[in-house]
Amino acid sequence: MESLQAIFTETLGLNVELFEEFQKELRIKNLKKKEFLIQEGAVCDFIALVISGTLRSYVQNNEGEFNNDFYLENSFVSAYTSFLTQMPTNCNIEALTNAKVYYITHKQFNSLIERDNNFLKLAKYISDNYFIRKCKRETSFLKNSAAERLEMIRILYPGIEQKVPQYHIASYLGIKPESLSRIKLLTYINK
Repeated sequence: MESLQAIFTETLGLNVELFEEFQKELRIKNLKKKEFLIQEGAVCDFIALVISGTLRSYVQNNEGEFNNDFYLENSFVSAYTSFLTQMPTNCNIEALTNAKVYYITHKQFNSLIERDNNFLKLAKYISDNYFIRKCKRETSFLKNSAAERLEMIRILYPGIEQKVPQYHIASYLGIKPESLSRIKLLTYINK
């Protein structure tokens, strides 16, 4: 919760009273490993903050599952397009470990914004973070090698290799697990 308060007071320059008002609206959800926070076809009516644990977001088709995001401790998690449009999501968000999140509903968040538009600063902060992460990933697929994408994921998600199975990381990078092993080996040899 300290990290969320720091976002309010230090990053966004909001007062502690606004943080306390926001905190009163938060609810806790505990997830078991492999439990879904949301599944494809549901409307996302929440924004959550990961307090502990690791989650992944993935899309699925008849060829398999494809990871498109990870959520580590102190990161916001949501099927954000669905949250904004209030239309069904096309992704799944699953706990990779036991996890705990604090969440606020779409209705509660909009109610806070209506009462005090300073909460728009938090909404912008969350949107900006999602946008920047998505743009970096998209650009990396167009410009970078798999090895460079691996470096990017290490920067975007510090400590991810200790928290997420390699086959999930490989899926996020758009490569096979054995290719990831080769890249890591070559990186190690070339150091």
